[in-house]
Amino acid sequence: MRQVRNSVSKAMDKLDSGALKARDEMMSKLIQLAQEEIKGERAVIGTTKSGKKIYEKATPNQPPQNRTGNLRRSIRGEKFREGYATYSAVVGPTMKYSRQVELGGGKWGQDIKFPYMSPAFQKFKPYAEIIIRKNLEL
Repeated sequence: MRQVRNSVSKAMDKLDSGALKARDEMMSKLIQLAQEEIKGERAVIGTTKSGKKIYEKATPNQPPQNRTGNLRRSIRGEKFREGYATYSAVVGPTMKYSRQVELGGGKWGQDIKFPYMSPAFQKFKPYAEIIIRKNLEL
């Protein structure tokens, strides 16, 4: 009976460890994909009389392009443990204006948006099962 308990305990530890690793790897992958969606640099097309840069207009319904890098750098993940072999993470930007960039609204109106998290999540979906299988050896 002791051997059975030890075997079950080892299997449970392996499952819990695998779930933790899968969560961490999936979180990292989604952060990476979201950061990659914010491509390139917006070109400077001129300056004002006071010397402030004027940037080219962004293309609505396309991912945003970098100006300062703040939005890209703000994409982070927060990890949670909810119970035995049950882990979760929340991934997203922390910049105040990030929701308006993704979904539109505010001074831009609802139809002018620059999605980056949604396309990143669509690209992430095929990776999820692969990561889970790898870490749980399914």
